[in-house]
Amino acid sequence: MKKWGLGVFIVVLFSLSFSITTYRYDSETGRWEKEVKEDVFVLPPAQRQTTGSVVEMNSYRGKGQWYYYMEYELGDGEELFSFWAGQNTVVGTVTVWNDSENLYVRVDIDDEWYLEEAHLNVLSEEPEGNQAPGQFPFKEEFDSPVSTYTFEVSLSFLFQNSFTRLNRLNNKFYILLHGVVSSSSGREETAWGGRLSQCVKIHLSGTRVTWFVKKPGVYVAKVLEVEANTHLSIYVNFPDPSNEKDSVDLKVAYGDEIPTEWFDDLSFLEDSFSLWQKINVPRSLSADTYISKGVITFTINNSKLYVDTSPEGE
Repeated sequence: MKKWGLGVFIVVLFSLSFSITTYRYDSETGRWEKEVKEDVFVLPPAQRQTTGSVVEMNSYRGKGQWYYYMEYELGDGEELFSFWAGQNTVVGTVTVWNDSENLYVRVDIDDEWYLEEAHLNVLSEEPEGNQAPGQFPFKEEFDSPVSTYTFEVSLSFLFQNSFTRLNRLNNKFYILLHGVVSSSSGREETAWGGRLSQCVKIHLSGTRVTWFVKKPGVYVAKVLEVEANTHLSIYVNFPDPSNEKDSVDLKVAYGDEIPTEWFDDLSFLEDSFSLWQKINVPRSLSADTYISKGVITFTINNSKLYVDTSPEGE
């Protein structure tokens, strides 16, 4: 069994804040007080950031034809897919993203392969039956083979053609990217953009945490939410935020509710979790900016390289 490791690193900067509900410990009642009072200023949420990767392969094998397609929802950020030649050879990557005006589909070809033709279609409903790439609305034939190419599709064009059978505007699209690729050895293949089944997709609610504290005390906040499509080994390590002379005691934990146990670092197996931080600001601590860089490492365990063993034509 072959093991594969995936390292995803998150740098978290502290200048002693975060946007999610903060709790302060009341020593008189022995309870965590959820209400945020004057002594704590809470910032807006960190912008959601997404690692690009892929989950499952969407495919069609009909009589005399095969193809893969990619699913993308506007606003999901940058998504990464594989570019498959001959059904089972990865010859590059496909990156999909959008801004306020366009949907972008970029194909990057690996070394020793070249892109000779590219055809693109974007549908509002899942594709069915055989496809005719030569009739796709977006196409390019290159005088000389290239290693990268980007399609730009106007969002206004997509919206004009994206009403579902229920006459509702749909933000989810199905992308058919077809290409003709050739190798340096003279081999020519048909290629399609599609999802690879044995990769992992991880969503992070943010990568930066800032605390603004006006009074001494012990403070707790849920600072990060993580979702993945498979169980991962998680290792969390955050050094205490510090300046040139002093440091702030920082502990971490995970769970849905306010944790009862806190640690200097964490190691656990999970597919989704919420990360909590606790800081202890003593009266003796001078007013200043305290900074720390932490690391969260995600590792895929006991995974095997995916090989499609189904007969051709099924």
